[in-house]
Amino acid sequence: MSPQHIHDRFFREAFSRPDVVADFIQAYLPTDFSSQFSMETLVRLQDSHVDESLGQYYVDLLYSVTFGSQAITIALLLEHKSYPEEYPHFQLNQYLLNYWRDQLKEKQALRPVVPIVIYHGSSVWKQRPMTAYFTTFDAQLTRFLPDFEYYLINLTGDPDNKFGLLTSAYARLTAGLLKTIRQKQQLKKMLADLSSVIDKLTGDASGEQFVKTALLYVGYGSGLTNVEVFVVFKNISSKTERIAMSAFEQLEAEYIEKGAQ
Repeated sequence: MSPQHIHDRFFREAFSRPDVVADFIQAYLPTDFSSQFSMETLVRLQDSHVDESLGQYYVDLLYSVTFGSQAITIALLLEHKSYPEEYPHFQLNQYLLNYWRDQLKEKQALRPVVPIVIYHGSSVWKQRPMTAYFTTFDAQLTRFLPDFEYYLINLTGDPDNKFGLLTSAYARLTAGLLKTIRQKQQLKKMLADLSSVIDKLTGDASGEQFVKTALLYVGYGSGLTNVEVFVVFKNISSKTERIAMSAFEQLEAEYIEKGAQ
């Protein structure tokens, strides 16, 4: 399993949960916008519109939800790279066109899409309108540009500490890991701070599986050694110690299989 594969797996497992998506929307999107969502209508769509060329930029998940009185689609897109994309509108525009093209093929009524980019890289993401890409042109030509907006959930730069607004245990662990996965000391501190949240998740089979995926994500995606990761989870509870042992047995089996190949 490659670091990118476990990265995508963790994102999909986390954001396949409507409660996590609802929590992120309510915490990170402007209140005047998010308040119009009917969260009880939030349903995951199985489609994906990331083609091979877009795969280098994003991994996606789609949701249907009622906004006011209208059904819309939410596109959650996780930025792949550790550095920000300079021209994200170009990739996002391709994604939106893919979505609407597929709707037309299926003879479906076209629906508005709200793109939400989740970023957790180490560099500053400078969000700007598409018109800013074109620095020398007559203002009259603006109407010929396919300008649109997207929401940015920037887990790296969170000056308002919106992380504190998350209420779901799944959402808190998801945001915490994405936020600190590339920062060893902050990652260890975050896991220690969320020890009670992690232990709570292990109370049922679904939560236990999620904690195991999270542990594998830390094992593959962070700079921590396997021993460091094991010690962190061992210190939380006997249940997380057992999960850690199971996860590292899986890691060892994969290493052996890779070596044999």
